[in-house]
Amino acid sequence: MFAEYLSEGLGKPSSGIDAQYHHLRYATLLCKYWSLKAENGYFSENNDPPRPRSNFTPTVKDRVLNVE
Repeated sequence: MFAEYLSEGLGKPSSGIDAQYHHLRYATLLCKYWSLKAENGYFSENNDPPRPRSNFTPTVKDRVLNVE
């Protein structure tokens, strides 16, 4: 259906999504994210504290499956 709209030059179909609301919501979240980073003294991703390493250790397989 979406491809038909584009191929016939009708533009995007309206699905009832308020684009302006989502644009403002996203802008607000980005602004809050950057202000929290500035409050904590981080100016780039390089200044972030290191993330904890994963404790995952692969298990050793005791048996070998022989498929003929």
